[in-house]
Amino acid sequence: MTTTDGRSRLRRGGRELVIPTHALVLRFRIELQESDPLIWRAIEVPGDYTFWDLHVAIQDAMGWLDYHLHRFTIPHPRTKQQRVFGIHSLGQDCDDPPSWAHQIAAMFTIRNDTALYEYDFGDDWRHTVRLVDVVRRNFMLRYPRCVGGERACPPEDCGGIHHFGELVAGLVANTLDEDLRDWLPKGYNPAHFDPTAVRFSDPSRRLAYSWYGNADAGDDPLGE
Repeated sequence: MTTTDGRSRLRRGGRELVIPTHALVLRFRIELQESDPLIWRAIEVPGDYTFWDLHVAIQDAMGWLDYHLHRFTIPHPRTKQQRVFGIHSLGQDCDDPPSWAHQIAAMFTIRNDTALYEYDFGDDWRHTVRLVDVVRRNFMLRYPRCVGGERACPPEDCGGIHHFGELVAGLVANTLDEDLRDWLPKGYNPAHFDPTAVRFSDPSRRLAYSWYGNADAGDDPLGE
């Protein structure tokens, strides 16, 4: 549970420790729903990450290109009411709180807390995001980092999970038409994933670019 001064309570050996969130690491398992074989990733992120920061880490670990809107849906740890965190379009009225304004440690408070992460509301990619553990941060390591996973992410704009299944079946059977094969990313192999090849973006620069198209615009998208 995150306190009002940016600390988290961590239970160890029956004792409750109050630790600054920046000194913690949250371990997550992300699974692409309805993928068969399962496409999944394991990542570790700093405890003071916001939902926007987590979004960027998931995009990079999965292999998405952040072309589309997204949102997280997660039950509040006390009220159990569903909370939604996303990104708004400029000038758009929206009741959902912006993802960059809320720390994930306030909502992911105990092991197995789970959120739904939706990406690309057209293709409707749905991911289960589950908190596996909360541990003390190792300041000798760089975070976020990808520590596991299997299988390649679907190509962007391929039509959703069912079209992706048909695409993979055609690729394996060597029955894809030439135009579709040429459309695939060069060297695309649905069975391949290498966690050590994942490179993570700076979420502040990504946010500035998403709002202004300018990575030097600063961290605050509203200029406040």
